[in-house]
Parts: sequence; C-alpha cells; structure tokens
Amino acid sequence: MHFDFLTPRVEHLSSDGAWTVLHPGGLLGRLRQTVVLLGRDLATFSYFDASALPRSRRNQAASLHARMSSPYLNSSSVSARRGSGFGLWWWDLDRVQALIRGRYGSNRPLVRPETMAQPIGDGWRMVRLRSGYEAQLWRNGELRASAWRQQPFTVTEWEAFARLQRDAVEVTSPPAAQSLPLSFAAPAFSFSANDLSREQLMAAAGGIGAVACLSLAALFAGQGARLSEDGAAIAAETKRIQSAIPTPAGAALDLDRQKLAAYAEIETRTSPLSAAGAAISIAAYHEMNLLSLDATAENLTMTLPYSAVRSADLLISDLEQSGFFHDVRPKTDAANQRLVIEMKTKAGAPPLSAN
Repeated sequence: MHFDFLTPRVEHLSSDGAWTVLHPGGLLGRLRQTVVLLGRDLATFSYFDASALPRSRRNQAASLHARMSSPYLNSSSVSARRGSGFGLWWWDLDRVQALIRGRYGSNRPLVRPETMAQPIGDGWRMVRLRSGYEAQLWRNGELRASAWRQQPFTVTEWEAFARLQRDAVEVTSPPAAQSLPLSFAAPAFSFSANDLSREQLMAAAGGIGAVACLSLAALFAGQGARLSEDGAAIAAETKRIQSAIPTPAGAALDLDRQKLAAYAEIETRTSPLSAAGAAISIAAYHEMNLLSLDATAENLTMTLPYSAVRSADLLISDLEQSGFFHDVRPKTDAANQRLVIEMKTKAGAPPLSAN
C-alpha cells in the first residue's frame, strides 16, 4: 500500500542538464532524501547471475563485478537484487555529480536510473521514456536486459537486441511502445542506512532514543505500580511477623529504603532496546550490514560480514565511546565468513571505585 504523505520528492535529470519535478513530496516524505532519476541515456545496465555461487558469496561477487566491469573511468553504481541475480547500473560520476552539485550543493540526494522507478514487467517490453525508447526483457520479476535508442527501434535493431538474450521466446518485431507511471514500490524508492548522511543517522538515532525513552517510561511506571503493591503487601506481612516475633533493635526492615534502592537500580539500567538502537546506528554509519543482533539483559552480540574486519578498529572504538558498551571483544569466524563482536551493556559494567 502506498501512502502519498510518505513519498519523497522525485526529480528527473536529463542528459542535457534539464530538471523535471515528477513528485513534489508528501508532507512527511519531504523529510526524506530527494530521489533523482537519471535519464536512461545517462546510465548503463548489466545483469549479473550469481546462482552458481554460494549464498554467502553472492553480494560480495556482485560488488566486485560492479567495481571491475564499469564502463566509465570514474563511476558510481547501484544494484537491484531479486533472487540470485543482480541488475547492475553504472553512470559517469564526474558528469552526473557536476549536474547534481549545481542544483543541490552539498546535499546528497539518492541517485537512481529511471528504469528502477518503473513497474515490474513480464517478458519483452518497449518503454517510451522522456527522451528515447528502452527495450527490456523481464523474467521472474527480474530485468534481464535493457537497451536504449533515441529513436524508435527498427526491426533490425530489435532483432540485434533480442538475438543476444538466451532462452528467451523469439519476437521478430518490437512490441508497441508504452509510457509507464512511477511505481513507488520499485527499487528506486527503497533505501538502506548506507544511503543516509551522518546528520540523518544522528537524527534517526535520536528518534530511536526517544522511542526507547518512552518505552522505558512506560516500563518504569508499570514497575513502580507493581513495587508499590508488593511494598504494601510486604509491609503488612512484616508488621504481622514483627508483632509475633521479638527482634533486636535496629533489625526492623526499612521498607522505604528498599523501594528507593529498587528504583535506583531500574533507573541506572541500560535497556536492551536502547543499546541495540545505538549499535545499529553505529554500524550503519560505518556502512556495515548487520547479519544478526542478539541482546540479553547485560550482553549484546553483533554478527557482521567478514569484510567488516577492515574497519573493525573504528567500529569498536565508536562502540566503546558511545557510553552504552564496555568490554567489546571481536571474534572472527573464518569458516562462515563472519565477524562476531561481543560486548557488555552499561548494566553489566563494574562499579567505579572511589578515589
């Protein structure tokens, strides 16, 4: 279901430097990064089939292919994954970046080829774009091939495109061209933490912290009510026992002090929710994708891809300086190609000695 008020601002960039606003952005969507759709003639497509590789190696292989197979000297790329295949897009970073800086300055919008904003197709398709025509082949919801022409495809051009596609049903003439609407369920409008700037990550961490504080406030209120009920019951039971059994002076239970000590323990405890939010934000800032996150009352375990070893020192330093964790210990799992980081939350920290 699409909620228009959450839709980001969408603009189209043509190869001649012309900008067109496709969607002004919803009320809350304007807080998200603007999505810039590149004209098809500014981008190059290639399909990478990783089905022959182990699942744990596919993302790494696709990233390597994107870096090694770029048709530009200085390029940027993005991938759309579905199943075991990757649709890879490249564009000339120098050319596109100059046009974007002229419009956005130091702000960083999300850049995507306009094809990634189209609805999913089936089989052969001819799309009429703002500038030119795009021939496509879709299979099982994946874009397998794409070619662009400024003018409509001739029969010869279509046959040359179709002949290169393996295991495809032959179509001797190009299908009728169609204009397609934006699909906000398309990959162009999905985003990950890696797409966010440091300032946006800090704002997101603040939002997570606010939610965590509200959750803790509700928890403390419930625990306070429970402590009050339990305290009244304990007070009545204690009074009954004390009236029946003589006790030495000074040995009477100080119920109020016990309740204050219980509250103090609750208030100084770092919750797994707030600690997990901090760990996720720190990993996202270092552009690391979490494979799993396990939290207990005093411990947190992060599992990352093995490639995270290169930046492990910086990640561990930020975790230790965040104020949420101590005793951060990394372990490598070479057999499964993973990096495991175990740490203790603030609740498990040893008490500070008085000087």
